[in-house]
Amino acid sequence: MKQSHLRVLLASDENGFLDLNQVQQKLNLTTSSLRRYIRILERDGFVSRSEKGFVLTEKGMKLKKTVQALKEKRDAPAYYITDPSTGQPVPLSFRNYSQLYAILAYGLVDKALIDKHIAQGYLSNWARDALGDEYLASLIQSGEVKNASDLLAYLKMIIQLSTAEK
Repeated sequence: MKQSHLRVLLASDENGFLDLNQVQQKLNLTTSSLRRYIRILERDGFVSRSEKGFVLTEKGMKLKKTVQALKEKRDAPAYYITDPSTGQPVPLSFRNYSQLYAILAYGLVDKALIDKHIAQGYLSNWARDALGDEYLASLIQSGEVKNASDLLAYLKMIIQLSTAEK
């Protein structure tokens, strides 16, 4: 997702309704650009048509809430990586997505361990409960994020989106 598309999602009201005139004025977009963004968001399942216009889908609301929650810079409890088969801790923990991204990007932990934490739901529970990230939890549950490589791509995207809108 591009930052311009995220800006449109974030411009929705608290119920997810998109008043296209207000969005266009607020974001200083041309009519054609806004229509193109809406078509892309609709195609990707973030927005749907309603009788009154366009509204964020459940997926769109989860992403909007995730980006808003990440901007709040909450201190999350540390996530300790363990070997799920033995329960033995790996001497490594993280408190936010930037730290987890660095761990994965620099190979500081065996990706097979992260794969197990994803498969067993530990990471999705931590993301939802500690960071308010319902979007990642739903991606893991649906199988769209199923391993460390998928998680790394998600982290890169969400970190870029959440830091670009500050």
